[in-house]
Amino acid sequence: MPGGASEQFSGSGGIGRINYAPPAYTANPYAAPAGGYASGTKPWWQKVSRRGWIIGGATAGVVAIGGVAGLVALFDEKEIDADSLEIQKKSGWNVGSEDRPLSFSVPKTQIDSRNSQEWKKYLDQDALLRAFEPRGKWQPYFVPTLIQSLQSASLREQLSPVFAPSMEASYGRGQALAEDIIANASNPTETAIIIDLIGRDSVAYAAGLAAHCRLVATFDNYPHPLGVTPSHETLASMLYYADEVASKQATLPEDAPPAFLLDAYRLNEYKDADNQFDNRYLAKVPPADKLRAAGIKSVIYVLPDSSRKEEMDDLNEDFVDYKNAGIQIAILPASEFVPDPNQTTASGSRPRYYYGGHPLGSAWFFYSYPLYAPSPAYVSRAPYYRTITPATNPMAGRVPSYTPMSRPTMFSSARTGGARGVGRSKPSGFGRSTVRIGSGGRVTGTRAGRSGSFGRGGFGFG
Repeated sequence: MPGGASEQFSGSGGIGRINYAPPAYTANPYAAPAGGYASGTKPWWQKVSRRGWIIGGATAGVVAIGGVAGLVALFDEKEIDADSLEIQKKSGWNVGSEDRPLSFSVPKTQIDSRNSQEWKKYLDQDALLRAFEPRGKWQPYFVPTLIQSLQSASLREQLSPVFAPSMEASYGRGQALAEDIIANASNPTETAIIIDLIGRDSVAYAAGLAAHCRLVATFDNYPHPLGVTPSHETLASMLYYADEVASKQATLPEDAPPAFLLDAYRLNEYKDADNQFDNRYLAKVPPADKLRAAGIKSVIYVLPDSSRKEEMDDLNEDFVDYKNAGIQIAILPASEFVPDPNQTTASGSRPRYYYGGHPLGSAWFFYSYPLYAPSPAYVSRAPYYRTITPATNPMAGRVPSYTPMSRPTMFSSARTGGARGVGRSKPSGFGRSTVRIGSGGRVTGTRAGRSGSFGRGGFGFG
């Protein structure tokens, strides 16, 4: 990745917290912040005292903005703390940073996953919604927020598909799970899949699953040039796979199992209010009773690799509820699906991924993850399956041991039973930004992206 950013999970100290490295920095996107998350900001739309900076900056401000008229304008404005998404919906996706372009950490391309330019039609938010919005019983859990940001022409002008090696690998892993396991299981509709990779890789993994699973995107923020969460890359990856996903989803049976797409960058570290816009958000997944009512008995939680041992913090209460409702949860490290080292791949074609890196890996998977039962047809054409024992299954010791356990997080007891059937309230200091409001209620600037001294004089904004 550019800028030295790594895409490996940290160890146990990194559970549930992500650190995004913009191209100019070097950081581990899955590492825990040293000091934890930001906290202690004021309640929604509560004024922040400006007396200190008014006294210290009024004289300089008058000179800077033009005499007495500037001083009157200064006193007519107020500084408030507000929900970032609400600010963006009211004042624009790039509020406070209108002159800053989006920065991409992965290459952009002018073709999509089908080597066509059909992606251009999906810059229309209605077209992209049709491609990704699920039909049937899983529709209430679809979160359209990120796609709806495309209503802004200034955002559309900066977007084109992105494609990176990690996306190619994620697609191949999702495709292998779909074709080797789900397609050969006798009970595929009893298991939901929750994909918790970084946004663009979640989209790629889901595209690999798309011929066998009903995709349910849960991306609940807008992009921003200084965004803590680089959701513009997630959106760009959706453009890359949109036409392929639309075609595959159109032919799925109504009872296809669900796959929920999460962005692991949603909990990125936020530590610099002057240079970051806090567009973080909470994951939204169905409550336990709704999964049970839909016939779901188990959940596969897809993580990048085996270094992660628990769910991310904002999922803890949901997963504990799943366990208490009798829903089995298993962690599946995506990295356990790898190409067969002995296969030959034609130039320009994708390598074929297998569980354990071997064509017999599907048999190992059914023994390793018994929540899926192999179909009689599979067993009859794969006689090797009947010979497997724990001693002969090379993947037996690689399945993560995992049981959700309640633990205190900044998201504990934040439920609201919110919109679209799922929801939580954001904790203090999470997903909020400081803005300056003029006398007419118009946002005149944000702290993030300012030029000058917002905190001292309050006059300069980017």
